[in-house]
Order: sequence, then structure tokens, then C-alpha cells
Amino acid sequence: MSRYQPTRRSVLRATGLATATAIAGCLGTDSGGTDDGTGDGEIHILTDLTGEQWEPYWEDELIAGFESSADASVSVEYAGMQGQGGQRLATLLQSNTPPECYHATQTEIGDLFNQGLTQSVDSVIDELESIWGETLFKYTMQPFNGDRDEEMHMIPNGIYVGGVFNYRKDIYEKLGLSVPTTWQGLVDNAKAIHESDDVQAAGFGVAGTPAGKSGSDFSNWLFNAGGQTWKSAGDSIELAFEKEHVMAVLEVLQELANYSPDPSSLSWAKTIEYWAGGRIAQCFMNNAWLCGPAYAAGATEIARNTEQALIPIREGADPITRGWILANGTPIIKGSSNPEGAKAFNKYMFGEEHMIPVSQLEPMRFIPPYADVMDADAYRNAEIFQVEDGIFLEKNEKIVSEIVPELDNADLPSSPETLHVGTIYIQDQMVNRVLIEGQSPEAAYEWALDEYETQISNAQQQANY
Repeated sequence: MSRYQPTRRSVLRATGLATATAIAGCLGTDSGGTDDGTGDGEIHILTDLTGEQWEPYWEDELIAGFESSADASVSVEYAGMQGQGGQRLATLLQSNTPPECYHATQTEIGDLFNQGLTQSVDSVIDELESIWGETLFKYTMQPFNGDRDEEMHMIPNGIYVGGVFNYRKDIYEKLGLSVPTTWQGLVDNAKAIHESDDVQAAGFGVAGTPAGKSGSDFSNWLFNAGGQTWKSAGDSIELAFEKEHVMAVLEVLQELANYSPDPSSLSWAKTIEYWAGGRIAQCFMNNAWLCGPAYAAGATEIARNTEQALIPIREGADPITRGWILANGTPIIKGSSNPEGAKAFNKYMFGEEHMIPVSQLEPMRFIPPYADVMDADAYRNAEIFQVEDGIFLEKNEKIVSEIVPELDNADLPSSPETLHVGTIYIQDQMVNRVLIEGQSPEAAYEWALDEYETQISNAQQQANY
């Protein structure tokens, strides 16, 4: 049983506010192991699991507990969210001192898969599944195809359901709005909110930063336009990224920007901060994440009235999926000093003693990654799920039961090469060029198309898996 006993304040902070405010080559051969199976050398972990709740749990529970029974030591380096931690990882790789672990999604570590810098973690997953049941959305952690298509290369800490439209139910009721099912309905709602003298919140939050949320949102828009970035072509994968679909997305983003706070400011963290402060009435956000920071900030009515629905579709579109689902987790990086120790640490972190407490640190940010965790009494009894008549647990359950089935698609084409290209933030930069730099959608599209063609060629040349 974990010794960690969070206070009410820390539990509420853990729902996401602390995270939001905190975010502002050849490698050597793998080392051998010691008698206790934890390997030689320090275990270096670069993580996006940061904030007032995570950091004491890392230090006082996970590291202290592991080091008390293992020869290996552990050091944790706290990185920012998408678009920030990758820069630090690149520096470590270039200096030939890679960390053992790096918490991220496939979109941030696809280059590692393609360059053969990750190890299979099948043995770790097998042990964790024997405790917690089947790994959810396992295909998002299996980067290879062919006879390696079931090989796991990530140890998950949580699931992001990205195709989620968040809106303020109380504002909808005040203005007599309906939940939109089409883009035009969404734009009409944004305009109505923007023009209302009775509402202070912006009509929609449009992210325009050159790395991070803007690209994440764009990929969801593109799916719901009827498009996709890659398509199957027999036994291979080729670039799709059709102009019709991309231009439609860029044009609707331009229109919605009229009803948004400054898009250049809307990163993941700022979007969360603005939502908790009542400054945005509609946006895309993973899971029901926005509810946690709002409740933690004391904005109880905002948290309660933050509702989730499927992202609206473009009129006449026939999407292959309504958005993306990705695991957040860590690979074990080749060339690091103690990969065996890292595997042992992850078994400890997500094993019988710590999986539930870890899942309760940010329970609105992540859906648990194993089938049996969400149904466990210890998970459901988390304080955030007990307050407000259990409304926040209901929101998580709605994500899983109503939204996930429209997004879950194991047949979306991908390969280590396409995952590598996904780390380069081409879509993010394209959006930034249109919304912030003032480039025309057509010029930005042509730039992005050329960049994709260049980068897929580079990725193919760098493939070493």
C-alpha cells in the first residue's frame, strides 16, 4: 500500500492546474545487469508528468521506494509538454547521453522508432497486464508493421482521447444554443457567444502556436473534414493530405479566429488556464481534462458545466474516424546506461502498489491505460470522483462509452517513417503561418506539401529499425 496521503488541496491541484501553470548519431551499447535485475548505472527519466502533485510523488514515493530495494539510482528531469521536452531529448541524444525513459506520445517519439533507438517492452507489458488486464488501444504503442506488428515499444501511463469537443453547457443554455454536429453549427455558436452582451467568454479557442496544440487540433479537424495525412497504397503507405480537405480546415480556422483569444498565445497550458478562468466557451481538448483545472481553481460551476461531445464534421464529409486516440507513455531508449533498470522501475511504477495512485494524480487528464483500472474501487474512490455527486467520474465514463467508439480505429495507416515525420510539427507550422504570419491558406498548404515530401524522403533514408 502506498504511503502517500495527499491533502484535499493537493488532490484538487492534481487535477491539472499545477501542470498548466508549470508548463510555461550513434549511441553506445546497452549495459548489462546486476543480480537484482535493475542493471548498472543511474536511471534517467525525462518526463512531462510534472506539477505540484507529481513531483513529490516522484521523489517521496516512486524514487524513494524503488531505491530502497534496488541497487540502481533514479533521477527525474521535468520537461514541458508537447513541443518542449523533445528539444531536451534531442540535446541528450546528440551528446550521447540518452535518458532511459521519456514520457510522450507517438507523435513526439516517432523518430526514435524509425531510427531503431527503442527496445521491445513486451515483457514489461505482459507482467503489468497480468495485474491490470488488457492494455487499451495497444496499436498506438506498436509502431512497426509486418511480422513485428504486435511488438510493444511504449509503456503507457495514460490514454489521450483527442477527438473531443468541449463546450460550456451553461452558456449554451443561456443563449439557447444546441450542440453542433457540423462545422457551420460550430461557427454559428462561436459567433453568437462572441456577440452576446451577456457572456464574457470567447466563442472558440483557436491554437496557433508553431508546435503543440495547433497541430493536434488540426489533425482532428482534418479527419472530420473527410481527409487524412497518410493513406494505404497496396503494401505501402503514401502521402494523402489532399488540398480540398486541408484548405477547408485552414479556412474554418481563419473564421473561428475572429471569435478567439489571440491564437499565438493558445498553447496547451494557456488554453487550460483560459478555460479555468472562464475566458473560452468552446474548444477542442483531450478527454475531460478541462474540468480538473477549473475545479482546482475554485471555478466549480465552470467545471460542472464543461461538457464533452464529438467534434463536429464538415458538411457532406464521410470521415474514416472522428479523431485520434494516443497513449502517453515511455519507450526504453537504446544506448542508455541502464535499460534493464528502467524496465524494473516501470514495473514498480505501474505495478500493484502504485498504478492506482499514479492514475489518480491527474485523473481528468488521462484515461487509465489498462482495462481493469477504471473499474477498480480504489480508482473510483478518488476524491475528485466523489465530489459534486460524482459528476467528474461520469464525464470520464462518457468519454469511454460514447466518444471512444467513434474514434477507435486500428486500421489507420502508419509506419515508423510516417511517425518520424509526425515529430516535425509540419501541420502546426502551417497553421501558424496562416493565423499568425498572415500567409494565405494556399501558400501555406503548398509549403506543407513540399515539407511532407522532403521529410518522408529523409525519414526513409534514416530508417534503421
